[in-house]
Amino acid sequence: MITVEPLENRPELVPVCARWNFHEWGQAYGRTMEQTVDALMPMLDPDSRQKAFVALVSGIPSGLVLLIDNDLDSHEHLTPWLASLYVAPAFRNKGVGKQLIAAAEAAARSQGHEELYLYTDKPDYYRSVGWQPQEELAGENQGMTILNRNL
Repeated sequence: MITVEPLENRPELVPVCARWNFHEWGQAYGRTMEQTVDALMPMLDPDSRQKAFVALVSGIPSGLVLLIDNDLDSHEHLTPWLASLYVAPAFRNKGVGKQLIAAAEAAARSQGHEELYLYTDKPDYYRSVGWQPQEELAGENQGMTILNRNL
């Protein structure tokens, strides 16, 4: 059984979520593990607009997604963003990612947003769950696509 909870309800899972985020993206962008943990900590505040959600399969942490104000400096006019969707390898292709996306979409909708954005090098996955391609990126983000979802 897949459940998705706000990370604020499961603060003991910050270390595992930070580890996933750091190994998947943080190292490549020159962040430290400490910086990755520090970036998640404000999302434990129930009043924060920015949220982290953790998926559990039969109680075992299995994935993470973030709802953040901005994920791409060149597109600060777009907000909010679904970011850092990660599903642990043992839990892939079991619907965990879809559940995490749905949680982030619901949170954005509850905050009054009408659209949500993301960028990825795997646009086909997001298209399969209702996202629309918006822009092919160039330069340092060559090969990445911005997608949006009407909420």
